[in-house]
Order: sequence, then C-alpha cells, then structure tokens
Amino acid sequence: MTVINLMQRQIEHRAELLCQNRNKGLPVGIGKCCYEPVKNGVQFIKHHYKLDSSHSDYSTLVARIIWDEPLKSWCLNVPHEKEGEWIPYPFLSQSDDLTAIIREIEKDPKSMFWNR
Repeated sequence: MTVINLMQRQIEHRAELLCQNRNKGLPVGIGKCCYEPVKNGVQFIKHHYKLDSSHSDYSTLVARIIWDEPLKSWCLNVPHEKEGEWIPYPFLSQSDDLTAIIREIEKDPKSMFWNR
C-alpha cells in the first residue's frame, strides 16, 4: 500500500466521523452531511430534505479536501459560484495538519460550509 493510499484511507475515515458527528441528533430539515471520495481526497455534500420527506430533495457541494503532493499539504476548497469550479477556502486554504482542516469544516466558524 502506498503512502497516498494510506492518506486516502485516513481522510475517508476522518470524513466519515465528521459526518456521523454532524448528523447526530440533527433534524432532517437542516440537512444531512455526507462525503464521497475523490482522487487524493474527499468532498463533502449537504443533502437537503423537504420537511415531510425522508428522501433527499437536492444536494449541494460544501467543501473539498485534497492532498497536494508537491506542497506536501492538505488543501481546503469551497465551491465557486460557477458550477464545477473550486476556489481555496480563504481562512485556511492549506495545512499539513489534517486535524485543523477537519476541525474547520466541522465547526464552520465563518458559516461558509453548512449554512449555504
């Protein structure tokens, strides 16, 4: 198993824990967090529900964490207004500390992830 594979497993595990913690006890009307693996990282998705439904009405991309091998750091991006484009998160765009990046998404101190 290569270093990248180990890092991919680590980020996926951390993303799963973040989503489980975030979704615990959260009303469906607020939306549910999930993630999906992407090359060298994960992207977080918020599923939006109608109040009377148990099925997702629509989903929005929230954040993406990617390992940048040349920089040897994790990069945190948010969706740009133009569909399909990502921009660096302005308050913590990269760090070699995955915990700091995960904490930023989980706590959302600038309301840029979960309140969209």
